[in-house]
Amino acid sequence: MAITIADLVADPQLGLKLRSGGGTLLQRPVEWAAATELVDPSQFLTGGELVCTTGMRLRSIRSIRTFLEAVRQAGSCGVAFGVGFTHAEIPEVLLDEARRRDLPVLEVPAKLSFTAIARKVAAAQATQEFARLESQHRRQQRLVEALLGDGGIGAMLDRLGHDTGAHIALSFNGEIVSGSLEVDDNRITGWEAMPIAVGSRAQATLHVSLPHSNRALLLSARSLIGLHLAQVTRDLRKLRERNGQVLSDLIEGRLPDERITPRLESIGLDPATSYRLIVVADDGKRPNALASLPLPSSLDGLAAGMHENKLAVAVPAMHPPRKAAEALLAATRAAGVGARIGIGGPYPAAAPLRWSWFEAIDALDRNADEVISTAGRLSIASLMLAAAKAPVLEFAASVLEPLERADAEHGSQLVETLDAVLNHSGAINEVAAKLGTHRNTVRYRIEQIYRLTGLDPRSTPDAVQLTLARTARRLNRS
Repeated sequence: MAITIADLVADPQLGLKLRSGGGTLLQRPVEWAAATELVDPSQFLTGGELVCTTGMRLRSIRSIRTFLEAVRQAGSCGVAFGVGFTHAEIPEVLLDEARRRDLPVLEVPAKLSFTAIARKVAAAQATQEFARLESQHRRQQRLVEALLGDGGIGAMLDRLGHDTGAHIALSFNGEIVSGSLEVDDNRITGWEAMPIAVGSRAQATLHVSLPHSNRALLLSARSLIGLHLAQVTRDLRKLRERNGQVLSDLIEGRLPDERITPRLESIGLDPATSYRLIVVADDGKRPNALASLPLPSSLDGLAAGMHENKLAVAVPAMHPPRKAAEALLAATRAAGVGARIGIGGPYPAAAPLRWSWFEAIDALDRNADEVISTAGRLSIASLMLAAAKAPVLEFAASVLEPLERADAEHGSQLVETLDAVLNHSGAINEVAAKLGTHRNTVRYRIEQIYRLTGLDPRSTPDAVQLTLARTARRLNRS
């Protein structure tokens, strides 16, 4: 604590006598000691000082009143009057006037210099400042320990709130990630938003309720949070790159069958779960921004990686895809990134998951005017145009194998009928003549083809798909 008038009087080394004042006046802190012999020292007083004088020019009631009024108006804590020089003792009129103004007056013996008083006050101030700095350092250390402990950023903000008497919340790219702004506390008069620099691709804000204390600790915490979030962002970018390598190997067919499951497990995908890939494509104005974009809280913990400069997020099939895409879009906008989103279909965490990527890309390509677009049935034509390593043969097999199995098990001739229907543009009579069967049999077989594949050879778009599937199968066998 700062030294007070009472502390100075109680110090036997100083030998000061209290001649005026008492009670709470003696508990006022003395911030420094100022020596003056001016009748009106007001321009040199700033408040909180003990004004030391020998009264050299205080020889009249008027001069004494002018002097004491200047001391009172400045907010000084009292007067130390040196006797044995101009005055053998403190004039009674000065003591009377000081009492009227509630100013403590100390008698300073002739053998004691004002410098000794100033040193005593300065030493007390230094001790107080050291204690303050030491206490602040301990508080900062506790913040660091909380941040590095199991509680992470949440525990640190709890500690910060305790030490500043405030409610604390943290938002990252516009989303509250810790704490809350919905606090039921009648003491809150408002919120202060303290922006935090997190590199060039992210924005964070420390929200502090008003009133609060220890602003220096808040500023230190803001810097600490900024460093922490910057490291989190760097770690996230590295993780996205590693995950992206796994997804790239899967999408481009570089993974042997026996390696697909363990590699997908390594990025957090469960082989027993189906996922859809939601692909985020930016507008190119902020390169690499997606690599460090934090996922919204509703998608936190999901596997995400970069492939072909796009962010692919593996979302469990049971999660509403549109809702997930909207959350991602909100996150990109909060980060200042222009983006469009394509939604692929659900597939198990195995080789077929790559199809979801091509579906999402197809959705982006087909719906250039839409911010969020959803893929339809995977188009073999679009796959052929998408990339040389697209899973055309795999998908062709998925379409045709149900027909081939039915033919093998039941002798149903569905593949032969399909070829005839495609070759004769769906003309039932011509197909029946070609196959040497009844028209109703042809119609029945077409219904079976539709039931097993989901594609109707009488529909032009579906007929194109089926034709490409048969073409891809024949080319692969030739």
